[in-house]
Amino acid sequence: MTRRDVDLRNPGQFFACCGALELANRLWPGSEGWFGRQKGRANFHIATYSGHNDPLGKIVRSLCDPEELVALADDHEAQTQLDRKPVMILPFALRLDWWLDSYLGGDKSELKVWAGQQTPERNLNGLRASWRKIIARSPSKLASQDLYLQRWPMTGRFGFDPAASWEPLDIGFSPDEQGVPVQTSPATEILAAIGLQRCRPAPVENERRRFSYRVWVDPLEIAVVPAAIARAGRSLAVYQFPVVMRNAQYGSFGWATLGG
Repeated sequence: MTRRDVDLRNPGQFFACCGALELANRLWPGSEGWFGRQKGRANFHIATYSGHNDPLGKIVRSLCDPEELVALADDHEAQTQLDRKPVMILPFALRLDWWLDSYLGGDKSELKVWAGQQTPERNLNGLRASWRKIIARSPSKLASQDLYLQRWPMTGRFGFDPAASWEPLDIGFSPDEQGVPVQTSPATEILAAIGLQRCRPAPVENERRRFSYRVWVDPLEIAVVPAAIARAGRSLAVYQFPVVMRNAQYGSFGWATLGG
């Protein structure tokens, strides 16, 4: 079993936990995950029942070690816009295309907060390159307790981690437009992108671009986690978060608050 601290107010970290469980299930079918609290801190547990002494380390190595991480999906010609092309996570034969699914019947997900040259393929490759640099600089941080807090200065990301977000009005200019690096958590961004393929937040009724997720406490396989996030089962807490758009194309997930 593996356990890592998590900030439940951070939707990126929450969905990164879902992504880690998704990959654990692909390596060790039947793996279960759940949230808990210990000494006042929230944490996420994964039990693989495999006897592996470092399952999260194995997951990180499976993402970072292969020569290639991501490729366009075979049917990518069906989508002409670069920032929406489905991709395959090659080490796990996992297709990612959730950004094509709209809650309201549109042509893209309301959770999609990137555009233009920030394509899924480019973001994933760039994030992995930074993750590799973190590991090369500090090998002991491969899958350490502060996994989601390990950051690297980057000019591109998806926008799932509010700790890496910013507001142009607050600082006087747009770092992305000026090419200024922002401290970014590759683990949070990559694993959240994977987690959102199966595990989606629920839209908050009568609230535009506001979503909720329930923090489940019972050991569950990934197949039933979407139901737990929505309504089913016991929960530690329910959180709501906004999708904050900086302009018509770019945005980020905002910090979550208790409620729902």
